[in-house]
Amino acid sequence: MSAVETAKPAVRKKVKDAQTGRDFDVIPEGRIDIFFAWISAAYSIAVIGFLTWLVLNMLYPQPAAAASTDSPTLAQRLMPVLAGSASKLIFYTAIGGAIGAAVNNIRSFIAWHAEERAFGWRFIWKYIAMPPIGGTLAVLVYGILQGGAAVVTGASPPQATPLSSLSAWAAGTLAGYGSHNVFKWLDDKVNTLFKVSAQQVTAPNVIGKLPAEAKQMVSDAQLKVGAVTEAPASSDQVGKVIAQTPAAGTQIDCSSKVDLTVGIAGPTNPTPNPQDEAAIPANGQPDKVAEPATPAAS
Repeated sequence: MSAVETAKPAVRKKVKDAQTGRDFDVIPEGRIDIFFAWISAAYSIAVIGFLTWLVLNMLYPQPAAAASTDSPTLAQRLMPVLAGSASKLIFYTAIGGAIGAAVNNIRSFIAWHAEERAFGWRFIWKYIAMPPIGGTLAVLVYGILQGGAAVVTGASPPQATPLSSLSAWAAGTLAGYGSHNVFKWLDDKVNTLFKVSAQQVTAPNVIGKLPAEAKQMVSDAQLKVGAVTEAPASSDQVGKVIAQTPAAGTQIDCSSKVDLTVGIAGPTNPTPNPQDEAAIPANGQPDKVAEPATPAAS
């Protein structure tokens, strides 16, 4: 063994994210990554603490006597704005969504920093943006679900009782925590409600064209070239398109694929020689040649 050994290349560890299901390469943290990881965690904890305190103050306000002696709290200042039942429930739902997103941030912090030591400093932008995004998504989901229930059952909007407010807050928290799945759910709803029919085009006739010309015609028709295969063809069709799928003149959706078949020279069969055929007997076996007689010994 030589004194100098060849260093083996480092193999990066792969981790599957529990939320998205995608595989990521684990890159060890640096000092700047660790700093931003703790900043992100502290921000998420502060969001959870402040919004929880705000919800409790709105659900259980201070007595009038105590409120008159002290300066009004933020919750008391918001009360005139949230006088209606619907506005209160929407506000509770938004707060719940923001709290749920912040809780999800803590889960991500534990998974990527505490367990994998792979927190990236760029994640801080996601951590900062997720609470307001979670609150917005929660309000959208709450409005869709409540509107659908009112249409189906004919029930009037719920009143802002402590129980309904807590229910709205809990629903918003779930929506904020599962923001990734909520995005997929909303995409499906948007595609269902605002579905646009695909534009139909006519498949061009590319039979007899050279492959390059045929591909250009397919592209000009707002279509894509699919599989290109080869098949034996006559000598005048070698190197040209001899078949296409779908057939020319077919109405198909834009960006659909058109498969092409290009002709190639087929196998050549040798021409039989008449003399060779005449030399072979009908039974297919060559004639036996008589051996010369051996003279008898004297």
